[in-house]
Amino acid sequence: MDLMHNYFMNIDHVKALAAAVDEGTVEGAAFVLGITASAASQRIRTLESRLGQVLIRRTNPITVTEAGQAILRYARQVELLESEALDRLHGIDADSLGLGGSGDRGREPTVLRVGVNADSMATWFRPIFAEAAGWDDAVVRIEMVDQDKALPLLASGEVLGTITSTATGGYGTSVAELGTMRYTAVAERFLFDRHSTGTEADLTRLPMVNFGQDDDLQFEFLRRCGVEGRPPMSVVPGSAEFAAAVEAGLGWGMVPVMQLDGLEADLVEIGAEPHIDVPLYWHHWTLASDKLSRLTDALRRAAAVMR
Repeated sequence: MDLMHNYFMNIDHVKALAAAVDEGTVEGAAFVLGITASAASQRIRTLESRLGQVLIRRTNPITVTEAGQAILRYARQVELLESEALDRLHGIDADSLGLGGSGDRGREPTVLRVGVNADSMATWFRPIFAEAAGWDDAVVRIEMVDQDKALPLLASGEVLGTITSTATGGYGTSVAELGTMRYTAVAERFLFDRHSTGTEADLTRLPMVNFGQDDDLQFEFLRRCGVEGRPPMSVVPGSAEFAAAVEAGLGWGMVPVMQLDGLEADLVEIGAEPHIDVPLYWHHWTLASDKLSRLTDALRRAAAVMR
């Protein structure tokens, strides 16, 4: 009983921590919560004292420690479930008043934080915006992340779900297969001709475009082709911008097949096997949440174009 008492968390203290992470400062959290900065700070310190753990790094912006990640994830889940409980209560009130389930339109919509990789955002994901436009009870906040590096965001509580190329889920999460994104290694023809002998490109010298430090797709293609070392490389972070750079002849790159039809340049496939298929999965919290289920259904419909 004493142990349970020691670890009991005041929900207002938990919300103060989440708000500080969202806003980046204690002062920002205080403004959102409608309290003073000293009160917000005291709530977080009381939570840390009760748990016996440092939960945030008081940097600018504020970041969470490993212990803080667990509390942030708890805060996000409480936020989602609390909002849905209130939705149901307001629905009951509206029915009793003969309002047809209209509920309380004055409440703040639930925030659905989602991790999405740039290539998905630029292609199949976009219909989600049209669906979400009709959700009066929820808003979507996107965190851009590489599909190979997305799961830490879910574990830390920064997002409630994320798109990733990893099939295996973690504790307390569910996984849904979305489809496969096919990439093709292409180069603008003039660039290709400058660095090739006949139909074979010299991949040790052919300039390359990379998305960023987390992007391993081009290097995976080089490894498959038996190429060691690194060719001349430009870095272009942005899916549409990356494709435009390849189209302009800045370098070769792995471009999603779904984007190729929109490019007007004369592009040449390079390598004996120019394709790499990247499976995509939707990892999300395992919660009985109507809004999370709605988002998952919308993702499945939008991702059907990949299959």
